[in-house]
Amino acid sequence: MPNKRTEGEIIAQAPLEVVLGGQKYEIPLLVIKDSRAWRKKVAKAIGDIPRYANITMDTPDEYSGAIDGMLAAMPDTAIDLFFEYAKDLDREVIESIATDAEIAKAFEQVVEAAFPLAKSLVGTMRTLSR
Repeated sequence: MPNKRTEGEIIAQAPLEVVLGGQKYEIPLLVIKDSRAWRKKVAKAIGDIPRYANITMDTPDEYSGAIDGMLAAMPDTAIDLFFEYAKDLDREVIESIATDAEIAKAFEQVVEAAFPLAKSLVGTMRTLSR
């Protein structure tokens, strides 16, 4: 579960605090212009997931490609996206000390910070549907 940012941290635009390789790092929030481009890349990555959904073992080559995509390519894409957002971090150093679980948690924190309007839009849709 990502660390929940307080309302004060959000208002003050405090950087995200993540733990990688057992060390704390701060990640500055992207401004709207940069965040917009980053969110489009996330949307494309998520949009690629359904092409793996209907693959069966009846077609071994397609099945093998889907497994590779889900278990190797998608995690690597998430790591790439994390470091695109956290552009001030030294990727080479962090990849040599951090675990996949730490990167996953840090990526969740970045996604939560980068998509605050998604939560607002869902709430708005709920309110309008009443």
